[in-house]
Amino acid sequence: MKKLILIMAIVLTGSVIVNAGNGTKINNVLSKHLQVPNYLKGEKLNEKVNVQFKINAEGKATVMNIKTENPGLKNYIQEQLPKIAFDNVNDKPEEVYFVDINFKVL
Repeated sequence: MKKLILIMAIVLTGSVIVNAGNGTKINNVLSKHLQVPNYLKGEKLNEKVNVQFKINAEGKATVMNIKTENPGLKNYIQEQLPKIAFDNVNDKPEEVYFVDINFKVL
C-alpha cells in the first residue's frame, strides 16, 4: 500500500524542467519558482513552453513572447515570471533570454 501512495504522489506532483542556453543561474531561479499550476495537475500534461524575456538592472523580468498551445500555461507564465527576483543572475542589464520550460504531469 505504501508503494501505491508514493506513486500517486509523484503522479500528482508534476514537474518543471527548464533549459536556458544562457547559463545555469537562470535555470536554477526558474526551476525554484515555477511549477505545474494546481488547476493543470489533474490533466495529463507534457507541454514545452518557449519564453522570451529580458531582465532589467533591478532583476525584474519583462515577458516579451510566449509560445505554447496551452492558454493556461501562457497565462501562468505571464503572471508568474514578473514576480520572480532575478538578482545577480545576469551580467548585462536588458539582455534578452530565450528559455524552454517543460511542464509534465504523468
